[in-house]
This record gives sequence, C-alpha cells and structure tokens, in this order.
Amino acid sequence: MTNDPTNDCAVVFVCDQSHVRFTLFMIWQICHHNPARKFDFVIYSPDEIVLPDWAAPWGVQTYRAKPLVDVPKRALFNGMEIPLYRFGVARDLGARYRRILYMDTDMMVEGGDFNRLFEMDLQGLPIAGALDVLFIRNARFWADEYNRVGLSARPFMNAGLQLIDVQAYLDQEVERLAWTAIRETPHAIVNSDQSALNLALKGRFAELSPKWNWQENGRLPLVTLRYPVFVRHFIARQKPNRDSSGRTDARFNLAYREFFARHDPDFLAQIAHPCDPSPMSFRDAAGLVWRHLRHAEMCRTILGRHPDPYKPRIPAMRR
Repeated sequence: MTNDPTNDCAVVFVCDQSHVRFTLFMIWQICHHNPARKFDFVIYSPDEIVLPDWAAPWGVQTYRAKPLVDVPKRALFNGMEIPLYRFGVARDLGARYRRILYMDTDMMVEGGDFNRLFEMDLQGLPIAGALDVLFIRNARFWADEYNRVGLSARPFMNAGLQLIDVQAYLDQEVERLAWTAIRETPHAIVNSDQSALNLALKGRFAELSPKWNWQENGRLPLVTLRYPVFVRHFIARQKPNRDSSGRTDARFNLAYREFFARHDPDFLAQIAHPCDPSPMSFRDAAGLVWRHLRHAEMCRTILGRHPDPYKPRIPAMRR
C-alpha cells in the first residue's frame, strides 16, 4: 500500500494502468455524492500504478498485486485476466479493512450513501450484490452456469459491484472455491470471473437493491424516471465514453467529456463525440415504450423486493 489506511472500509477498483483514468472518474463521482466519507479508495493492480498530480486531493491508495502465474484453463479468458485478480482482494487487503466495496470502472454514480452501504447487516454472508439483469428480462431465469453443473435455478449476481465482508469471505474460502470452479468445471465458465464467483457462492449472497447496480440503461431507460438509481452499470459493449450513437442517455457521454476536459484535456480526444442532438425517431421512441411495457411487471416484482435500499434481502436457501 502507498499509505496507511485511514478507515476500516474501502472502495476498491481492480484495473491495469490503461484504465486508471476511468477509475479516477469513478472516484470523483463517489466523492461528490459522499462529502463526509468514512472509507478509503484503493486501486488494486498487477501494474505499478502511476497517479496524476490532479488526483492527489482524493487520497487514492494503490496496491501492487502479485502476478497470476498458475491460472487454470487460461485459454478460457482470451488474455483478459485482470478480472480474475478480484478474487484476491479480500486476502491481500483483509488485514487493513473489514469491509470492501468492489466496483467496476464502467459505472456512473448518481447518489447513495456509501457510508450506510458499508454498514449493512449481511447476516454472515460473504458478499452482497445485485441480481443479474436477466432476472428482469425473464421471470424463469436459470443461469447457464448452474444448468451446466446440474444446479437448480437460484439467485445469480452481477459481479460488477460487490460488498464484501472480509472475514466471512476468508472464512468461507470464496477465493478457493472460485478457482476450484474454474479448474473443475471449465465448461460452466461462460462469463469469466462472474461465472466462477457465482459457482462458488451457489446463490448464497445478500441481494442488494437494483439501485446499487442498475444494468438496464439502454433497454429500459424509462424505469429510472420514477425509480432513481444510485449506481448505473453500462454492461453493453458500447460504453458512453466511446459511443456517439445516442443509444444511452447523452448526459453520460457529456459527463465523461466534462471530466476529462477539466482534469486531463490531452485525453479528451479519446472520448466519443456527442451524439446527434435531434429528437429520436418515432420508431425508436415506440421501441422504448414497447420494451418498457413488456418488462413492466418483472421490473415491478424485482424493485418491490427492496423497499429499503439499505437493507439487503437474505436468501432462504443457505446451502
């Protein structure tokens, strides 16, 4: 670690040097919405991370992770092994932090009290996370990973945001179980570390409100007109920083452009140009309304499971 921790909780990002700028954009957003934060920021990476001088006010710490040398079934990951480092975060940072909030870097923070999030009662479970987006699209969703290993349908979390109870994570050997899943059931690893994590947990995680990891930004943008979310997760390949099509709300692209224009103008040329400001066509608008109505009942069901976004849903199935 570059400095001694000042808090017993931390928001942790796992990335290489090429994604540091986007990580700092995330940190800036979190600071804006949490001016009285009681948690640290850590960038956990196999690279020697170099932070720009303009990031100094946020007190970001870095941790140099040891290289992954014995990755089982390495061909499964097509050279994209950075996500696998997430498994070791609790082990390496556990002596410093009791709670860790892992976040992907393709997110937009719009609210939420992160201090309260860290204090959630997980009732002995190692992780809290939001259901994967497919639970909104399919009332009978059965994750392919579970099907391939003969497990019944059960909760399946999106791994882009994980609230980790460090001691429970270590005691319940989540890291070992995730690597075991990769080694012993490679046919079920269809989505990198997310597949392995869910096969390790087998549905035993505290379910967070979708407010903390809203994944339907492109398909169901009308939902958030009446359901304000805390964290948006851009799960599609076209992220706002590189999308000028207008398929996602244009203000997200604008947020990237304004941030880098202020802090790193030399990088601004790497951000997609704003989309055409003309109103969308009737066909596109009708498509949004149709998808909204088609999935309204499932959205209502999933959102209704979480009347209080600071109280996770604890699964009845514990084995």
